[in-house]
Amino acid sequence: MRWIILTLLLANIALGGYLYWESSQPTDDGPAPNQAELNNLSLGSDTLAELRRLERQAPTQPATEPPVQCVRITGLEGADQADVIESRLRALEVDAERATRQVVVRSDYWVVLGPFDSPSIARERLGELQAADIESFLIGQGPLEGGISLGLFSSLDNAERRKRELTEQDIGARVERVDRTREALELTIGKEDAGLISDGALESLLNEFEGVSYQRFSC
Repeated sequence: MRWIILTLLLANIALGGYLYWESSQPTDDGPAPNQAELNNLSLGSDTLAELRRLERQAPTQPATEPPVQCVRITGLEGADQADVIESRLRALEVDAERATRQVVVRSDYWVVLGPFDSPSIARERLGELQAADIESFLIGQGPLEGGISLGLFSSLDNAERRKRELTEQDIGARVERVDRTREALELTIGKEDAGLISDGALESLLNEFEGVSYQRFSC
């Protein structure tokens, strides 16, 4: 009798342990929510819809490209110097175009009267100035031809000072700038080739030529 009671007690303990183990296992009612769903639990459906709409409407920033630049080489003394530089550029597979332009080498400032309606009026006025012991002469060529020179100066300040002195003598002179130009040779590297040569390479190539320089410019 004792053994029967002991066996039933052990069977009850075993059954109770099994039922406890089964109740602690997760259920398979459906798939577990993913992390995105868990994160969205705190946001209402209207808020999520508005966020998605704004995301679609957000402008995309276009990629900025560096400005296209060409290279101009100036300060060349002559064709022989240009030949040497062009040859060295070709060795680097860089082509350059040769051109000439007028460059200002000096500016003078001319105190003048006129021009006048006729040469006879100009000569008459010149006679009056010289009779008053004012240094003057007729301008025979250039953009101020037909006028009267009252002084040529390399400094604008000096020209303005002379003009004030003449104004005090009731002579209404004016100051004109006169640019002295010369024809200058230059080389231009187009935008296709300008990107193939660095600033360091250009400086090394031009260093031995005094007065020669380069500039990158938009083209």
